[in-house]
Amino acid sequence: MKRKFLSCIVKRKIWSNKYTLVYLSVFLSLLYSSPLLAKPSINVTFTPKKIKQGDILFITVKANPGIYKISGSLFDKPVHFYTDSKRGSYVALIGIDMETEPNLYILSIFLEDESGREMKKDYKIRVKSAKFGIQRLTLPKEKVELDEETLKRVNLEQEKIGKVWDIFTEENLWDGNFIRPIEGKFSGSFGLRRIINDEPKNPHTGIDIDAPEGAPVYAPNHGRVVFADEHFFSGKSLVIDHGMGLFTMYFHLSEILVATGDSVKKGQIMAKVGKSGRATGPHLHWGMRLNGARVNPASLINLPLE
Repeated sequence: MKRKFLSCIVKRKIWSNKYTLVYLSVFLSLLYSSPLLAKPSINVTFTPKKIKQGDILFITVKANPGIYKISGSLFDKPVHFYTDSKRGSYVALIGIDMETEPNLYILSIFLEDESGREMKKDYKIRVKSAKFGIQRLTLPKEKVELDEETLKRVNLEQEKIGKVWDIFTEENLWDGNFIRPIEGKFSGSFGLRRIINDEPKNPHTGIDIDAPEGAPVYAPNHGRVVFADEHFFSGKSLVIDHGMGLFTMYFHLSEILVATGDSVKKGQIMAKVGKSGRATGPHLHWGMRLNGARVNPASLINLPLE
């Protein structure tokens, strides 16, 4: 009787240990296949496929759910990502400055999971040369050859607006695709090498859009007014911060209808077209900066941000 009892106990222990091992095996399998402990995996897409000087590079990163932090680096500058809940991915906009040397560059993306493990992925980005044209203009002598007092004013104005580019809002204020601030023909292309009164000048860092004086200027997307003033060259000028280092500029206005600190909504009338400052006639100069890079505003209009 005692021998049978001991035999039963041994069998039960063996049976119990057998299923304990099975359960343990299943548990470990689930544990190591969970997103938090699995090796981070990502899928990265770029728009546009071919990049040239003055473009905006749109990056979409889809990672497994265990990734909670993502950052990047290009041109020895940080790449700022934000979460796109509609896509279920991370997104970043990178400005390719108009004078970036055509070459092959390395974009580094850094990922970190909740356990603190890190992974780095490198991607080759080739920047091609853009074919910027040449524009010749004839302006009044006093608008080109500056006296000492005017030159002092211009330098102070450049210093003042230069401080705007140091602002960094750590969230994207925009919503969906950007729209044009005004309809009209492009009369001055981005990147034009300007020759004024037969003297080479700085390249054109925006787009000129033909429009009658007094025509309304609309906000291309949500943002915040960070600059509203009148300068010698740009006339009545307005700068909108859209967040994440993205700014849009509006020069030669006849009237500004918003003030520094105001929030603006996409499609809101912000100003009116004019010919203030150094301008040959009424038009809108529309400019854009992205983390310090001088970029073509038209490149943002073409990006699928919806």
